[in-house]
Amino acid sequence: MDVGVFLGSQYSAGEDIAAAVTGLIEQTKLIRDTGYDAVWLGQHFLSHPEQYLQTTPLLARLAAEAGEMNVGTNLLLLPMLNPVDVAEQYATMDVITGGRLILGVGLGYRDQEFAAMQLDKKDRVGRLTEGVEILKRLWTEDDVSFRGKHFTLDHVSIAPKPLQSPRPQIWFGATADKAIQRAATHADAWIATSMTEWGEMKRQVDLFHQTRAEAGLSKDVRFAKCVELYVGDDKESALREAEPFIGAKYKAYYSWGMGDNVPGESGANISDFGDLTRNRFIVGGPDDVIEDCLYHRDVLGVTDLIVRLNFPGMPKELVHRNIERFATEVIPHIR
Repeated sequence: MDVGVFLGSQYSAGEDIAAAVTGLIEQTKLIRDTGYDAVWLGQHFLSHPEQYLQTTPLLARLAAEAGEMNVGTNLLLLPMLNPVDVAEQYATMDVITGGRLILGVGLGYRDQEFAAMQLDKKDRVGRLTEGVEILKRLWTEDDVSFRGKHFTLDHVSIAPKPLQSPRPQIWFGATADKAIQRAATHADAWIATSMTEWGEMKRQVDLFHQTRAEAGLSKDVRFAKCVELYVGDDKESALREAEPFIGAKYKAYYSWGMGDNVPGESGANISDFGDLTRNRFIVGGPDDVIEDCLYHRDVLGVTDLIVRLNFPGMPKELVHRNIERFATEVIPHIR
């Protein structure tokens, strides 16, 4: 199982954003030097008054410090973007990272973002699937023409092409069953959310593989799972230390509507932090964390664990301790 780190790039209104960028650069170096496999960045628009650093320029900056790690987007909001622009930008990203790009894409869920982009949220599935087809073709073909409901191309080509052959992988973030079936047939891998309870996740994993089998697709496919993670001395102290940061982040997520498509209990109505984390996040002492990571690997079949170790407002010393402790006390037991 590969282990990558999702770097949260959202900050409070009053935080020194230049210092925050320096902090992310330092974290990337530490992640590289302690033996992780990848770094990932997400995307949102219009987070005001919170500050959210935009994905493409930040990922390019962090790639300079990533060494041999993969770099990925988790997730780029493709339905809000022009796929020609994305194809060009991320072909360049693949070149500057030496062919280590993974492009993760998702539908998006915030009404405010779609409205501000003058887009109808109802069109997001069509814009996603058309956009992905255009990406694949522009990365692998010359003289591309395309006629869709949302995009039209007439004899266009991009240069440079990505370094990877035939192209960088495109992974879909998906939460609802229909989205998981779409990922099974259209994507190179599925990225699962951190919100879904693990029991419900097992059912969805089976659905993912069943859908691929029915489509005649290979069983040999990567499956990534996002996990909010904090390593403390023991379960009690870890919950106490993590709650002000993970708990606050999830209140913001739920207020944005992120839990609306989560099957089963999304956690939106759970007030106790310990109850929220149970079978959803990984928070505990080293032995607790190892056990839960092995569940992801051996029961859910996760091939790529994407852990978030930094959260808005978390002091630098806690972030660095979390990165180092997970690397030294957990990763050797779960690879």
